[in-house]
Amino acid sequence: MKKEIILDSLIKTYLNKHNPISSNELKEICELSFSASTIRNYFQKLDEEGLIIKVHISSGRIPSKEAIRNYWYEHLKYDKININISKVDYVSKKYDVFITMRQKSELKLESVLRVRDRYIILDFGESEIVVRYSKEMFLFFTQFINYSFEDIKKVLITLKLNKIIDKFQRPIMSFNKNYLYRNYKNLSVDDFLSDAIFTIFEYGLSFGSHYLAYKTDVVSQDKENEFIVIGDIYKNYVDIFESIKEEK
Repeated sequence: MKKEIILDSLIKTYLNKHNPISSNELKEICELSFSASTIRNYFQKLDEEGLIIKVHISSGRIPSKEAIRNYWYEHLKYDKININISKVDYVSKKYDVFITMRQKSELKLESVLRVRDRYIILDFGESEIVVRYSKEMFLFFTQFINYSFEDIKKVLITLKLNKIIDKFQRPIMSFNKNYLYRNYKNLSVDDFLSDAIFTIFEYGLSFGSHYLAYKTDVVSQDKENEFIVIGDIYKNYVDIFESIKEEK
């Protein structure tokens, strides 16, 4: 039990300070009842287990990537919290993470309208999509009345109808795009700035070699949204979510 308390305290302290933490500092900052020598003994055990790392230029320790991953699996459990959208841009820049979100909807194709043999209007109730008319395309879309927006998009992707797929993009909001440009030059950043990102990542946690991605649902202005945050694994994601939560 002591070992778990010491590791948890070290991780929480490191996420806030981003400096190696010594046994004396950890005891003082976290007001632990254990002696500094006891903490040092557990530091040695945690070091042997690969959960903390001793920084050679000091006597302090930092959590390993394995430890921090386990920590986020335990602590990142936010789902359908109410957020204050006006705070998201500031928080993304303060913590230097990329955040993107889009409104969830169960839109279904309600009707397919032909306009003077020039355009086809796909009526989804709350929104509509306009494509160029052809008899084949008109008959194609009439097959999908009462199908969902996402199901129709999957069919278009399968058929590689790229020009029409581009129209099937729900509006998204992205914050702190510079984080992507600075850190992930090898990635297809365009995918991260389009709604493709919402199919790239599954719900929950994903880890790259240096980054964490967390996808969940949030509520903003009484509407449910898909929400993804991407950043360094050593950022304080608990603070990020607590900072954007709507105050009651």
